[in-house]
Amino acid sequence: MNDATSTLRNPTLWLVVGIPLATVLASILTVTLAFQGAEPELPVHFAREGAPLALDQQRAQRAQQLGVRIDLNLAASGHIVARIATSHSGIREPNSLTLRMTHATRAELDREVRLTRGEDGAFHARDAAVPAGEWLLQVDSSDAGRVRSRASLPSARITLGE
Repeated sequence: MNDATSTLRNPTLWLVVGIPLATVLASILTVTLAFQGAEPELPVHFAREGAPLALDQQRAQRAQQLGVRIDLNLAASGHIVARIATSHSGIREPNSLTLRMTHATRAELDREVRLTRGEDGAFHARDAAVPAGEWLLQVDSSDAGRVRSRASLPSARITLGE
């Protein structure tokens, strides 16, 4: 066997050359992926835009601390009924709730519905019938905070919150 063949079959040589070579190739690949899939820069006025997001998060935490649960009934006729339940007493129920319905794939179906308190203590609204699909439902209350849930509609009863 000649020296060139024995050198190529030497596993130590492959470790000494192969590991640094693999590291350089992996680094090049990492840099390439980082530049191709980079996130856009934050807006210049991010602090001003980020403040409402922080407030939204605080509203969600408040609802969670109060143990807010909203039972929502979406009838096929478009009649919507919501009832608030909390695990804490002393919370003042509002006169109205805002229901935001965001469709998972079709933005033209998104809507916002104002539910007003009825004589029975529940919140009511009439809206067009909700098409079938995956929805993000969000209910906002001035005192109870904000609760969200995902739902596959049409479904008659949905619970948002705990």
